[in-house]
Parts: sequence; structure tokens; C-alpha cells
Amino acid sequence: MLCFMGGLILQHSSQVPLEKREKLSESLPSLITVSRGALKRVAMMGCAVKLANVLSGKPVFDCYRLFCERYGDDAMGYIDFEYYFYRFYNGHVDFTHERRMDANQKELSVLPAELLAKVTGYLTAKERGNLRLMSKKFKTVVDMEPVTVEQIIVDWTTNVFILQINEKKIEYKIFHGLFGMVRFMRNGVFEDDLESALSCFAQVMKHPKLRLRHLALKFPMDVFPEKRERLLKCLPNSLDVKTAILQASADDTLTILSHSKPGVLNGILVTGCPEELGPIFESEHWKQAKETNVVSGQNFSNSFPLFYSFPCFHIRVNSMELNDLHLLIANVAKNPSFQFCMIKAGNVKSWFVEPFPMEERRENDGSLTHRYQIPDSTTWCNDGIHIDRND
Repeated sequence: MLCFMGGLILQHSSQVPLEKREKLSESLPSLITVSRGALKRVAMMGCAVKLANVLSGKPVFDCYRLFCERYGDDAMGYIDFEYYFYRFYNGHVDFTHERRMDANQKELSVLPAELLAKVTGYLTAKERGNLRLMSKKFKTVVDMEPVTVEQIIVDWTTNVFILQINEKKIEYKIFHGLFGMVRFMRNGVFEDDLESALSCFAQVMKHPKLRLRHLALKFPMDVFPEKRERLLKCLPNSLDVKTAILQASADDTLTILSHSKPGVLNGILVTGCPEELGPIFESEHWKQAKETNVVSGQNFSNSFPLFYSFPCFHIRVNSMELNDLHLLIANVAKNPSFQFCMIKAGNVKSWFVEPFPMEERRENDGSLTHRYQIPDSTTWCNDGIHIDRND
């Protein structure tokens, strides 16, 4: 229903209770009378806009943005706008009322810091990050209490960027055009950059008392160097993280580890060739971690000696000689810290009975697998060779 009065166009909405709409409509004549009197025209236009927005059921933040677009940013402060907005919404439509008449009105910021800290404890990590930017007092309040995040995952390939913080996810599809042009799509809308995701990541990481249980970062190796550098700069100097899965270049992996706390980081998984990851294996983070794992892709099994000293590792090779596998088993058995490994091969050469008496088994799907029982451990060859140390 449209109501034309005094040059104002108001639209009733079913989102506002009927009795409130009727009371607001009855007050329009007083609005027109007062507007001809003492109040300034801009103020009354503001009241009219606020009244129309209340009737339309729009959120207060959107209403204030529209108000500033029409009448300028200095026409009325947000605190005053919010005050009158909710007065109108609750049916208090006395347009001669001035805010200073309410002596008991209090602002949230005047509450004790300890009480505010309890209130902010109900906010998510991202919401706390936004609150820190509002004022020095809110920054201090948010920083008083530690915030625990279960997981932060960045899965970044040449075609997709995914940021997940706990259960909330931001996903971009990446399109590569001619002449190196790159476009990013989020929720079906093209955007110029990954700004929303990178800002969200930065806000969470900036909390000085962040406690992170699990961090998983997967970076593209050869694209987006500037954006990767920006994301890495968001990491705090001393990140409290329990476990980390890092699929990146050796340099990026070392940078990430250098921002974490040695001793606090209990589990680490890294990817790459052991020869390139040498500085990581010499770091205190690696030495003090309770669980370490290396995932590597190799061309040939003659690279197996690089892994003899690791407690856990996964290797994918294009071609494997069984003699190399035999040497691997013999050497990891001498390693007191060895726990398990997984070997996958695209092609296996030199199938012979000794020293590997393989047991053939026909699977339900008709495929043929080979199983070899290693003393004091368990081995199977369903989709690779899995070796466990049996204590």
C-alpha cells in the first residue's frame, strides 16, 4: 500500500506489525506540521527517510547507508540515526522529541571492559576481527580474551581458491583469459580480486591470542606470487597452532613454519623432495614435533634412500624396482623412529618370487592384487604398499 502525504512516499510492509504501521501513519500530520516550524529541512527529510525505511523493513545499516547517499555523510551520525530508527520501529513517533531528553541512554562502549569481553566471547573469529577495527577500546577488549579456532584451510589451485574457517567457507572460481587476464567469480558474480577472502584471513590471524588447532595450506607453485606473498604476510610472528599440513614450495613452507611456535606444533606434514626440504628438517619445529610426515612424488624408486631416516612418509613413483623396495624395507627396519610408510607405483618392474614371496589374491571386481607379509609389520598392495611397524 502506498501512502502520499506531504510530498512523502511511504510503502507499508508486512514485515512491520500492523499496529506499528497504523501508529506511524497517524503521526504523519505532526511530521508535516513540525517540518513547517522549528526543525531544519534536512533533519525532517532524514526523519521521513528513516520512517519510510522502518516501514519497508530494511536493516538499520542499509537504511543509514541510503540516508548518507541522499543527504551526505555529515547530515547525521550513525549513533543518532540508530537511536531514532529504533524509536520509530517501536512506535515512538514524537517528532518533537530530541535525543538529549533521554538522560538514561547509554552507549555500548561505556560498559566496563570486563563485561564487554564476556559479550564479545559469543562472537566468531571473523566477527571479532571486524570489531577490533571499530575503535581502540574495542580492539583492547577483543584482545583481552583468547580465541580458539578449530581449523583454517586454504585450498588454492590454478582454478579454485577456497578459504574455510571452522565451518564457514569462501570459494572463488578462477578463470584465465587471453594475455594473462585473470578473473575471479564468487557466488556467480565476478570480482576483481580475492579481497574478501584475504581480508577475512588477515582479520582472524591478527588476533594476538589466537589459538589454532589445525592449519592446512595448499598453494599453487607457479602462479599468483603477489597474492601468495600477501597471504603469508598475514601470518603472526608467533602462531599458536597444533597441527599443520603444508602443500607449497620449500621456501613458502619454511616461511610458514618460521611463523609458528616450536614445541606447540605437534604434527607437521610437508610435501616435496627431501633434498629441497633440508632446511625444514633442520628446524626446531620439525625436531620438536611429535608426528612428522613427508609426501613426495618421484620418478624412480632409486630415490628411496632419501626417506630411510623419516618416521613417516608417503611416496608416489612413476616406476619402481622391487630391489629398491627390498632395500627400503631393510633400512627402515633399522630406524628406531620409523612408524609407517605408504608406497604407490605407477609401474612395477622385476617381479620375482625371492626374496618377495607374493601372495596373489583375486578381488571382487576381478582385479589381481599381490600381498607380502613383512615380519613384525603389516603390508598390503590394494592401492599401494603400506608398511607399519608392529610394536
